[in-house]
Amino acid sequence: MSAVSIAESSVRADTLSDQAYQRLHRALMTGGLLPEQVLTVRGLAEAYGVSLTPVREAIQRLVAERALVVENGRTIRVPRLDVETYREILKIRLELEPMAARDAAVHMDNAGMDRVEALAQLHRDAIVARDAHRTLAANTDFHISIYRASRQPILTGLIESLWLRVGPTLNLLFPTYCGSLTGVEMHAQAVEALRRRDGEALAHAIREDLTHGSRFLVRLLKP
Repeated sequence: MSAVSIAESSVRADTLSDQAYQRLHRALMTGGLLPEQVLTVRGLAEAYGVSLTPVREAIQRLVAERALVVENGRTIRVPRLDVETYREILKIRLELEPMAARDAAVHMDNAGMDRVEALAQLHRDAIVARDAHRTLAANTDFHISIYRASRQPILTGLIESLWLRVGPTLNLLFPTYCGSLTGVEMHAQAVEALRRRDGEALAHAIREDLTHGSRFLVRLLKP
């Protein structure tokens, strides 16, 4: 194989690995994978239409980020958070996410606000339809779209790493919490604050949204 072919092969492999990582990353963040769900390299490779190597590399990255665990050297599992770990993560989120929201209110353009408002409607529609996965995906996209508008990539990266840990566990809220429209109301307040470019009001809405949902989840987690 020529040097050029080797280079092209390496770039292609890296691209496939990144793609597999991004798909797994999103599935974890949006509750597309369940707590304690067992994954296989072969199953993921078939689902993503790639070879085994890119999937293995993606899994290694996510294990390093503590979003997946490997048991007995071979079983790949989605972790289920215990209540103390969740409370620690929540405590950090309650500081970081309002911080990002304050700056997002200053920087987000009108198109971004329109997108966030559309995501709020998707979230409401999913709750009314009692569709857990769509609810979690729309909720994730709503929040992350706001935080990314803060133009603070390090802060946003930290926030996303915490969502990565929490995402699967949020499935425990359903079906009980799926009928609650309190989160919808908080999202509506967040959109209104964005439109006014009121960073403090947006931070308050985000904090209230996180706090309300956490009350339900804490009751369901193992001590």
